[in-house]
Amino acid sequence: MVGLMKKSNTPKAKTQKTTTQTGPKKSKKSKTGSIPKSTPSKSEKPSSPKKKNWKKWILYGIPILIILALVATLIVVLTLEKFGEDKEEVEVCETKECIMLADHLHNWKDDSVDPCQDFFKYSCGKYNEHNVIEGPQMTKKTRITEKLIKEFLKKNESSNSKTENAMKHLFRTCEESNDESKKYVIEKERIKYIKQEAIDIGWPLADPSWSSSSFNLPEVLRKIPSILDDERSEIGYGLFKLRIPAARKVFIGATSEYFFHFDSIKKDIERVLGTGAPWNLYTIVTEIIDFRSWPLLTIYLHQSLLSKGPRSWGKVKNKIYGWKNFLPQAKKIKDLVYKDKRITANYLVYKYVSNSLRWIPVSHGCDHDVIKYLPLPSIRVFVRNHFDKGGLKDVDKLVEDIRSGFIDMIEKSKWIREKTRNGAIRKAKAMKKTISYPPELEKPGALDEHFNIQLDPSDSYYITMRKIDRASMNLLLDFVSSDFSMGPQFTLEANALYAIFGNSINVLAPIMDDPLFHSSFPNYAKIAGIGFIIGHEIGHGYDIPGIFFDENGNLNPWHDKKDEPELEKKIMCLINQYNNYDDPSFGKKLNGTTTLGEMIADEIGQDVAWRTFKKLDLSQEKKIIGFEDYSIEKLYFQIGATNWCSPRSALKLDDQLKKVHPTNSFRINGLFANEKAFAETFNCPVGSPMNPVKKCTFF
Repeated sequence: MVGLMKKSNTPKAKTQKTTTQTGPKKSKKSKTGSIPKSTPSKSEKPSSPKKKNWKKWILYGIPILIILALVATLIVVLTLEKFGEDKEEVEVCETKECIMLADHLHNWKDDSVDPCQDFFKYSCGKYNEHNVIEGPQMTKKTRITEKLIKEFLKKNESSNSKTENAMKHLFRTCEESNDESKKYVIEKERIKYIKQEAIDIGWPLADPSWSSSSFNLPEVLRKIPSILDDERSEIGYGLFKLRIPAARKVFIGATSEYFFHFDSIKKDIERVLGTGAPWNLYTIVTEIIDFRSWPLLTIYLHQSLLSKGPRSWGKVKNKIYGWKNFLPQAKKIKDLVYKDKRITANYLVYKYVSNSLRWIPVSHGCDHDVIKYLPLPSIRVFVRNHFDKGGLKDVDKLVEDIRSGFIDMIEKSKWIREKTRNGAIRKAKAMKKTISYPPELEKPGALDEHFNIQLDPSDSYYITMRKIDRASMNLLLDFVSSDFSMGPQFTLEANALYAIFGNSINVLAPIMDDPLFHSSFPNYAKIAGIGFIIGHEIGHGYDIPGIFFDENGNLNPWHDKKDEPELEKKIMCLINQYNNYDDPSFGKKLNGTTTLGEMIADEIGQDVAWRTFKKLDLSQEKKIIGFEDYSIEKLYFQIGATNWCSPRSALKLDDQLKKVHPTNSFRINGLFANEKAFAETFNCPVGSPMNPVKKCTFF
């Protein structure tokens, strides 16, 4: 009751107070000394001291207000300046190369796609809207480089360089051979020249006066070699071939040129001999097909190839290796060759003729012939006219950083034993490198001294190709003898390469250029771009068959056999992952066995690149325009994805299944799905496509 009464009394008192005040505002003012207008006479006396208060307030208050206003203004200004300083601390890369990179990152991606579902589509979904090249950026850069060489050839300006003049001469004669008004005459002259060459070598089919007593095998071998492959690293001698990989070694093995098609052989012979073909041609063709060559004694290499000219047998003889048990069969050659000299001569010279007939200019562009057959001079033109050498030191340092990241990965690997660990580190430390172009060939005329080719202005396309072929073979052997620094791995391609027989990597000049790389790029962009590619190439030293070759490039397994069961599990994980990958172009119909080596290299390359990235002080890195507030970790993965952005594959499934590289979609989605850091960066739910429960890793 007491509480209830108190509760009811309190509002009553308030009610009385408020209801008795008829003018609440006037009542308040009266308490503070305000003067009602209704009683002016009573306000005169007390107004005097209040007026003085007003004067004091005006005298002191206004300046105080002004000071307070100024202080407030100063605080605002300082705050804005501080905010501006904070904004300025976010440095942005504003070079034209960085602007191009920003353009790719902004315009190629499809924001409507969840990166945790399909990172390839998220990063590259709109690539088609901005590109016409059938392939990723490396393909695009290669095509650009080829066009630069074509422009150089079209200008046809005079040059003091023999190799540059050889390029222009080959281009001119190629175009002349494709001229419909000249084609017939040029082809007739070519066939006539090939026939005369065959007679000079000693071809019983073309020379009725040929005698077995004149047959000299070393002399025939000296005259018939031809480069066989597109990589221009194999020299065919009919009975055998020399393979010179991107290492200072010569592998001698069985020739890969086997002839089983009777009609094609008969057609070739009739094409060269015309009406002069012998009446018993059927029997002769059968003998050529039945001829089976066995390995040739290495002494013939000395006599037929290296005894004449500047080649040094002493520097080469200890670098010759048998290919696939070839040399143990060498004794059989003597009986085979001298059993019937006429059949041997017909066989050897026919193979020379057959190789000669394939030298016809391409119809889709003579600039491609120049780049294919004169790769070293073509690279020299690109480097001299279009290559920014400012990035050489950056790439050299990047190779060393990636190498260091690889060693760090091996040291921290939890499943390999000490023998495997030590062997892997030893191989990594011994791995040689070549960046762009050998500096000793930079000076004018340096390449001319090695690539000794003497062309006459009247030389036809065929004669020019013969001279180029001979000069190229000499260069290959000079590379083996260490008299020349550039091997067959140098091509005009935007790529990097690993040489298993030399344990070396070569970063080609075109890949060290915009849009794949530029010295002005932030370090994280360099690592995500060609840093990954360098890591990938280093990874080939540890794939299958890389683990069977030691630090000197010799077949000498260095891993602990006890590690093989775990290695096999990791291999099968990658194979099954690719087999079950739902590719946008081919579905779940891919074969991981074929692409295993490249997938291992990708896994190693990504692991090593991420470790290198994590060593950066990101606070010191410039941002990309439009990504100032974007996570650099996210940007790293997106830049890495742009390496493989490409349109839907134009290949048929059968053709794709023959490729050793996985699809571009898998090289983004499959690779990053195995990276724990990717899922953490994009906060992908466990079990989502880009964060599977089971991940495939290597080291």
